[in-house]
Amino acid sequence: MSTPANAPAGRPGERLAPIVCLEGLSAVGKTTLAAALARAAGAAVVPELDAGGAPPIPRSAGWFVDRHAERWGQARALAARAPLVVVDCDPFKGLWYNQVFAGQGWPGVDAQAPRYRAHVASGTLAFADLYVVLLATEAQLWARRAGDATRSRRNFAPNLRLAVPHRDYYETLQAAAPERVLLLDTGARDTLVGTVLGAVQRLPPGSPDSAALFEHMARWVAPFADSAAHIAEG
Repeated sequence: MSTPANAPAGRPGERLAPIVCLEGLSAVGKTTLAAALARAAGAAVVPELDAGGAPPIPRSAGWFVDRHAERWGQARALAARAPLVVVDCDPFKGLWYNQVFAGQGWPGVDAQAPRYRAHVASGTLAFADLYVVLLATEAQLWARRAGDATRSRRNFAPNLRLAVPHRDYYETLQAAAPERVLLLDTGARDTLVGTVLGAVQRLPPGSPDSAALFEHMARWVAPFADSAAHIAEG
């Protein structure tokens, strides 16, 4: 796959390949789609964050944001030499995820936002060129979990409760940047690669306005926490 003419600029004279972020609940097929894009389009893949070294939850805000910034740096470096980069899981996940679980001690947007904002301002973290949000029914997710013996997915059942706030967040992001967010039903799995690559080719010129998108989503997330908290407690 050739690098599209609308690939974002990096260093002077350098053109970077588009960066695609895959999002979705556990077992929806993010890792499988990332591998398929690697085979079909030569995409370089930044895997999901390994949280094994994370500090205790109440002190985790800085650790997670900084590790996600490191992953973004990896994606940017790969975009200088690969035709496409796929990031498994949104580096800004903490914005909505932590708010849902704030009642369990996860640092909320008041703790997360200044750290994210500093990285965005310094250019060490940004919104992806395209977000692909994979959707599936609960029955489909259970079936896919049962068919994958390679991962234990210990918190699978509780995380199913994230379906509504997860979709709400990305629908809000889609409303703010409609050409950069693709909500994709994974029922027809054989068409996913072609659909994603088509969306990449249709991306608008230039990079997203990460500062504006971040402030928009941070403002949306703050009151969202009150309506989402019962989901984590249910």
